[in-house]
Amino acid sequence: MSDAQNLQHVHTALKKKFSNRKIIFGSGLVGSKIVFVTDHPGPDGAKEGKPIAGNNQKLLNKLLRSAGLDPGKVYFTNVVKYYPQDKKPTPKEIKSYVPFLKEEIKTVGPKLVVTLGDMALNGIGLRLPLSNIRGRTFNFGSYTLVPTYHPETAAKDPQIQTLLQVDLGRLKSILAETEKVVE
Repeated sequence: MSDAQNLQHVHTALKKKFSNRKIIFGSGLVGSKIVFVTDHPGPDGAKEGKPIAGNNQKLLNKLLRSAGLDPGKVYFTNVVKYYPQDKKPTPKEIKSYVPFLKEEIKTVGPKLVVTLGDMALNGIGLRLPLSNIRGRTFNFGSYTLVPTYHPETAAKDPQIQTLLQVDLGRLKSILAETEKVVE
């Protein structure tokens, strides 16, 4: 089965399990070396059917380009696959989406997974405050984890935006190091 077929299988399983929700799937390049994971789609994402959209996507794309990365050659996804509107997803709810996220990441097959914000970090399985570990990398077996801030937080705080820009600026060198280890 191809990666695209495997991803379709994950999407079908998601739709079946959460048939009462408008599921928003990850998007981007299957086979990408970098996967970005955020908490859940926002109102713009719900409208456009994308994991990250609107001003958050604009800021992230701008920062990726300034880091020399093509936003069209990465993959974006969420821990929680729907827009929760005015409520915060419960830990139990988040946990119910995690197996699908892990399967999605495995199917895309990245070298780096970049978590954007605390919920994404927790969803990936690292239960530490982002503020304590931002700037570090973690080996997660088949990929390296890079925790950083969510673009929405960065848009509200120029200092956080600078830190996000620094983190994204490091991705190419982290990727190069990761690929050296594999060879």
